Amino acid sequence: MLPKLDLQDYSGLWDVIIIGAGLGGGVTARALADSGYDVLLIERGHEELSSLRVHSDTDHSDHLLAQGKWPTVSAFEVDGVLKRWLGPFGSGIGGSTNLYAAALERFERHDMDTLPDLPHPTDGWPISYQGFLPYYEQAERMMHVAGTADPLNADDVRHLREPPPLGPPETDFFDFFEKRGMHPYRLHVGIRYRPGCDECIGRQCQKDCKADVRSVLAGGRKQPTILARTEVLRLESSPDCVTGAVLLQGEDQITVQAKVFILAAGAIHTPKLLLDSRSEHWPDGLANRSGLVGRNLMFHAMQRLAIWPSRRLAGSGPRKSIGFRDLYRVNGERFGSVQSTGFEVEYGDLLVHFYRVFDHSAFRRLRIIRPLLRIPAALAVLLFGCGTLFSCLIEDLPYPDNRVLIDENEADRVRIVYTIKDELRDRVTRFRNLLTERLGKSRMFFLSHDVELNFGHPCGTCVMGHDPATSVVDRDCHAHGLANLFIADASFMPTSGATNPALTIAANALRVSDAIHRALEEGAVRTQVLDELPT
Repeated sequence: MLPKLDLQDYSGLWDVIIIGAGLGGGVTARALADSGYDVLLIERGHEELSSLRVHSDTDHSDHLLAQGKWPTVSAFEVDGVLKRWLGPFGSGIGGSTNLYAAALERFERHDMDTLPDLPHPTDGWPISYQGFLPYYEQAERMMHVAGTADPLNADDVRHLREPPPLGPPETDFFDFFEKRGMHPYRLHVGIRYRPGCDECIGRQCQKDCKADVRSVLAGGRKQPTILARTEVLRLESSPDCVTGAVLLQGEDQITVQAKVFILAAGAIHTPKLLLDSRSEHWPDGLANRSGLVGRNLMFHAMQRLAIWPSRRLAGSGPRKSIGFRDLYRVNGERFGSVQSTGFEVEYGDLLVHFYRVFDHSAFRRLRIIRPLLRIPAALAVLLFGCGTLFSCLIEDLPYPDNRVLIDENEADRVRIVYTIKDELRDRVTRFRNLLTERLGKSRMFFLSHDVELNFGHPCGTCVMGHDPATSVVDRDCHAHGLANLFIADASFMPTSGATNPALTIAANALRVSDAIHRALEEGAVRTQVLDELPT
């Protein structure tokens, strides 16, 4: 059994309380602690993961928390079909960064700005791409990002660490893409490539190679105070400020107080907490006078693509290593990026693919044929070796009916409701056709057969904007109508872009930290808040 925490040790008035220790919360905690503030970082999961020993009497939720995973199943209602499964939401100090694939890519200028030849779906973000640039660089340095410049992007990235040389298969892919008119570059990844690096993608790194929130916090000048294994039940508030957070640890409850509260529980659980924090002052949920808390949920549409080298080559060198953005925008339309994932496509993957094709073909009634598909799958691996899995991320757009709802009947008290729009299906189909036209069919095929949603990239549920009637937070991610509440996770994003959101979350967390630092230095928050706090 883990030792019980004494919640009374965390009473008193903190400068800053941050709820959620994933990428946004961890980066914000590092920045504000480095600025000298007393920061309390509250996390539902465990503080240490790798050293935990799970006993046989540990219940299933504790076992999942010990692995850095979310402890309960989530309800996903997609196109009216409700399914329950363990969502890809991390827990513990580090959150999803404990298990993430470490791709740390910038958005494009048109993802934030409206351009003459490409209008923005929401008329642009309240903060310009130019305003984001210094925070992108700061986040890349903090996360030890390695990679090379994208030939299609003029940003100066000379500060990126040099990646290790490509191995034979990836060199072959790089040459193939160039010959087909693409502009490949070394993918931007937060991997230090220590001696013996295994590119721990999708699992915990045991060699301290992967840049996760734990390494970010360890590199700080001053450490935040961490309160793990503690759930935040709700935020208490007056008409214009948050006065406390009600915590549950085991059977014990306590209310903690701060000058500033920052929500960083992720784009699913941050709106859940706001909706759970209803009061007479905020009857529809905290910060929800616009009615948009939980709405405009976005995921990326994902297509998985298997590509084989031109000949059988020994697999060595980094695998998560190549990206290109030639189809990020085409003729004024928004499509997506292509990245190597670091995973091989092996016999089992091919067999599943062949089964899926067969089951949707005119021959599906001839069941005697189905087991024979093992032969072409085995021959393909024998002749060509293992392929490499590439991921295509296609931009999702915000729609108010795609949302997070409170549902008391679900284990996590959340239901995620999402409808795949016809325009997204159409863009995915055209993206596939464009990519097939550019690369040809001889060395690749799609493992995806419909629109796949990347449930690991939720965003947009507490959207940023100038107008309180059409947004939840302002350009500094400061909640409209509340003097001391900020959001520092993917909830703020007005649109999803077409690449991994992790670096944008980290850069925005640094930007929000600067805004909070200015407010605290100028006394703006203190003057408004201390009068409201109970004595």
